[in-house]
Amino acid sequence: MLLHVLTKLVGSKGLELKVDNPENYNFRPKEMLRDLCAIFASFSSAHEFQVECAKSGYYNTDLMTKSVKTCRKLNLLTGESMELFESLAEKVKTASKHVGDDDALVADAPDEFLDPLMCTFMKDPVLLPTSGTVIDRSTIMQHLLNDPVDPFNRKPLTVDMIIPATELKEKMENWLEEKRSAMSTQGV
Repeated sequence: MLLHVLTKLVGSKGLELKVDNPENYNFRPKEMLRDLCAIFASFSSAHEFQVECAKSGYYNTDLMTKSVKTCRKLNLLTGESMELFESLAEKVKTASKHVGDDDALVADAPDEFLDPLMCTFMKDPVLLPTSGTVIDRSTIMQHLLNDPVDPFNRKPLTVDMIIPATELKEKMENWLEEKRSAMSTQGV
């Protein structure tokens, strides 16, 4: 979402962003851009943030280059904040490579490692005691925000009822490690 807003402010259509009577709406794009860039700088060292930027679909090198250039030109960030913001581009580029590698790595994952609702490789499998189904924690957490029932049998379910599927997680980690080893042995 942050990258989407950044795209609107400095992307190719950024110059077309016009508001009649901006003071009536408290629309201050320069301040908005400064705050947004400060947020990016604050999280630039967080690996999860880098990975999510890489996966977002909004990230591109030109956008970050233009954002850094605009920040410098308008003197929106200075010192360490500017350096952190500037470093984000390379970090996300590296994260993008790893995301692609990880996607290739789990492409042939066994069905038991896939989230039954999202059909994605689970990162943190949990057991739903009401149905006996294993699902990724992020998926069920999102579901429970909207509906406090097990999506597989509609019985009442709360976050504190969820049980970590530690044996499956360990099995998945071992499988991933074997795949990584095989790939590195093959020189892929």
